[in-house]
Amino acid sequence: MIRITVLSLTIAALALSLSACGQEGEEKTKVIKLQKHEANLPPVPTIPAVNVPETYSDRSYSLYGLRRNKARAINTVVEVTAYVAKMYEKPNCPEGQTCPALMPHLYLADEPNEPIAKRQMRLVGWAQNFQEIEDAKSGKERELPEGIELPPVVHDWEVGRKYKITAMFTRMSSAGFQDTEGLLDYKNHQCLDCPEDPKKK
Repeated sequence: MIRITVLSLTIAALALSLSACGQEGEEKTKVIKLQKHEANLPPVPTIPAVNVPETYSDRSYSLYGLRRNKARAINTVVEVTAYVAKMYEKPNCPEGQTCPALMPHLYLADEPNEPIAKRQMRLVGWAQNFQEIEDAKSGKERELPEGIELPPVVHDWEVGRKYKITAMFTRMSSAGFQDTEGLLDYKNHQCLDCPEDPKKK
């Protein structure tokens, strides 16, 4: 009888101990509710629609129109009416050092302040290097090897001005510039909104 009582007390004590451990576990386990946060994303930018015709009254292309007709216009000489959007600038180089520079080139756009780079198009081939531009500004004539013909060096492009440009529409220029979407290799140009040069009167 004594053994049964002792055994019962032992079992009861063990049960109480396990119950107490369970209560401690329950007390230690706390569920923390996280605050709900809503994503605060900026609005999707609206890209304005192109507001130019494919060709103008003089039958010159807009850049938009040139790209729309790329299949038939590529690798042909075309006339394009566009604005100079930006120009590649020669990198500043410390005195006594030589800094590599790309050949002079610029970017055209259908609007004078076009911010979307994919709507711009590169124009190359109007100068072989920046020294040629400086020589042209000073009136020095370009000396070319016999049998080599190049268009005249252009030194008076102005950002924001409107030009009618004759060029080869190609994916690779004669100087090695490449663009799968197409670029323009310069032949000739006319400024459509530049002030009249008094020297030409």
